[in-house]
Amino acid sequence: MKKSQYLAIAVAAIATLSNGASASTLMYDFEGGTDGFGPNGGFFPVVSDTIGATSGAGSLKVEVPSGAFFVGALTSAVPAPLRGNPPGLSGVSFDLTIVDEFQGAFADIGITGFGATQPGPGQAFGLSAQFADFFSLGGLAAGTYPVTLLLDSATNPVTFATGESYDEIFGDFGTGVDDLIATGFQIFISKSTDEPVTFYVDNIQALPEPMSLATMAVAFLGCVATGRRRS
Repeated sequence: MKKSQYLAIAVAAIATLSNGASASTLMYDFEGGTDGFGPNGGFFPVVSDTIGATSGAGSLKVEVPSGAFFVGALTSAVPAPLRGNPPGLSGVSFDLTIVDEFQGAFADIGITGFGATQPGPGQAFGLSAQFADFFSLGGLAAGTYPVTLLLDSATNPVTFATGESYDEIFGDFGTGVDDLIATGFQIFISKSTDEPVTFYVDNIQALPEPMSLATMAVAFLGCVATGRRRS
């Protein structure tokens, strides 16, 4: 077999594996209501709606008044991707709609994970990890925007290590002595108090850990070695 054929096989194998590893998982679609989301940190509406629905007919409406500066829409419904199940979690994506341009100084949307420590004496609840990546509403015209937020940098509330990923902080029962058991998922908004803001969310997806270059290299070398043995 020619080297060009080896390369073609390797590229096809890497593409297949990479596409499989990058498949997202739907977590919340708001077709049956709010999927458990409610206000966290203030009294403001978090309700079902149809505006901004991009997958089906339902969406989640979050309406934050002026005067509020940090609030969240929180749910205790925790699907499998948030519980540390394979193939891991690198980030989340969702569709975000605004119907009016935000006129205040700043408004940033991000993600917080909530959890409890492993069962036993001194088990703690309500611990949180706020991830550094955010999406800014400042200067955006009315419309629908695809948002991807990486969950790769937060302070671990158990070990206080900084710059940790979701998978380093969260797990499930018995997955690790310092792993938080995921109990909640929150979309938060940090904003200036000068203006209110309303936004709509739909189609919240979990993004798995991407296949490493090392794994792809192994796949390539395996294809080449197999081809050589056959020739």
